[in-house]
Amino acid sequence: MSTAAVAKLLGVSRRTVMRWVSQLNMELDKNELGHYQFTEADVDRLKEIQEQTNYQSLPQPIQTSHTSRSGTLKSETSVDASKVAALNERVDELERKMQSKADDVVSYQLLQHRREMEELINKISSLEKKVEELEKLQQKREPIKDNVLVFDQSSAPKKPRRKNLISSIFSF
Repeated sequence: MSTAAVAKLLGVSRRTVMRWVSQLNMELDKNELGHYQFTEADVDRLKEIQEQTNYQSLPQPIQTSHTSRSGTLKSETSVDASKVAALNERVDELERKMQSKADDVVSYQLLQHRREMEELINKISSLEKKVEELEKLQQKREPIKDNVLVFDQSSAPKKPRRKNLISSIFSF
């Protein structure tokens, strides 16, 4: 049976079936595509697990009929103090080198910024000089206009208007 078929038979999700398989360390056969194949014995075992989880009110470890392996963990830590001291010295040396590099980078950046500021100040002063020169030229070009009156009338004398012939004959 496939994982999906077992999940449908048990009424749980495929993830739940896979979680139970991993918790129980079940060794299952795989098909040519690498999917697990469950036997009737495997399905019966999963049914037992499902019954145990359904009837337990508090979470408890899953009990299986197989014997579990037991062993002791030996924690043996032997640390050579001279190696630790050498590593600490190496770390301190690397930190000093890194700090030195960081200081060099910051110094270079400051010098670069100073150079850019000086260039900007020079450009601003040259622009100020050009503006002053242009203002002086503008003042020289403008003629002085004091109280000049402007009339909209033309300066030519006005000719008397001729009356048309009919109105001159019948003048009123």
